[in-house]
Amino acid sequence: MKIAYFTDTFYPDLNGVTISVDNFAKLLRKKGHTVYIFAPQIKGGDRKKDKNIIRLPSIKILSNTEPNIYMPLIWPNKEFRKMFSEDFDIIHAHGNGLYSLLGYFIAKIKRKPFVMTFHVMHTHYGHYIFKGKVINPKMISKILKIFGQRCRAMFVPSLKMKNELIGYGLKKEIYVTPNFLELERFTVNKKGYLHKYLDLQMDVPIILTVGRIGKEKNIDFILKVFKAISKKDKKSHLVIVGKGPEKDNLVLESKRLGIADRTHFTGVIDYDYMPFVYKDADVFTFASYTETQGICVLEAAASGLPCVVNDDLAFKDVVIDNENGYLLSLDEKIFADKILLLLKNQKLRDQMSRKSMKIASQNFNPELITGELVKIYHKL
Repeated sequence: MKIAYFTDTFYPDLNGVTISVDNFAKLLRKKGHTVYIFAPQIKGGDRKKDKNIIRLPSIKILSNTEPNIYMPLIWPNKEFRKMFSEDFDIIHAHGNGLYSLLGYFIAKIKRKPFVMTFHVMHTHYGHYIFKGKVINPKMISKILKIFGQRCRAMFVPSLKMKNELIGYGLKKEIYVTPNFLELERFTVNKKGYLHKYLDLQMDVPIILTVGRIGKEKNIDFILKVFKAISKKDKKSHLVIVGKGPEKDNLVLESKRLGIADRTHFTGVIDYDYMPFVYKDADVFTFASYTETQGICVLEAAASGLPCVVNDDLAFKDVVIDNENGYLLSLDEKIFADKILLLLKNQKLRDQMSRKSMKIASQNFNPELITGELVKIYHKL
């Protein structure tokens, strides 16, 4: 098959959509399919040399969003001619923005099936667009409903996102197709990367969280949890990997809580080094309430980390309560107690570590997930 992906975000912007598009494209190509990726032209993006990744001239119309929003510029250049010259079998959009809309118009012109993956709960991100004063959640859900109704079918990474779309009033077929990882990338053996990066002694326990530093990720809650932990554990450190608009506020909050000397904001770490980051941690924790799947939680599980996360349908099948971690209510004391239990009990950590890797490989098998996707493509 010839498959065209239209994505509103791609490398060097690093987020769940980028990772999902890249992973699916790689495996589909291994299976013999041709996959074209039409993406914004972003500074630094051309380092990934691939003739089937077509960068379209774009301007950033909104930054500090999740992800950044780009508008394609209509130029009659070779990149745009590529869109019209190729005879695609199916057009699959990712991101729900202007590039997805461009994919829809190309599909209409070519009379090809148009499908879209809804990766993000956009109704929880309205505060990034004119500080939420122009577009409210109800308006966003209506826009997404209109867009969704024009798809031949829709894909979502979790049951949580499917329920969200049903709540908008969408009646089209919705397929749950989880994102997956190149699992072998996260089975590294070498330890010490993060300790060296932060100049910490190797016996210092590390509590890790990863993701965009925005309000919706609830990192202020993690800081309060670590404050409670620090009163009983004088050795552990909290490491926060990622960037975002809330970083300065959270640095100040860590100082106010008296934990700044044991809290580290690393910024973005190159994705190639992230397996070594996870490998060097002892416990992974996450408290975002806007995830549709949470790829960082899957990365942590694939790396063999016990995961302490909030009880959210997005993490179903990634974290199984009392097996490879804990699904908890957003209560600071409960979170702190479970993390302390893991830090104090090496045997329990080892047991949950093995279970995490097993769950990641069984529930998020790349071959099985991609195989199901191809079956749906053929059906459509």
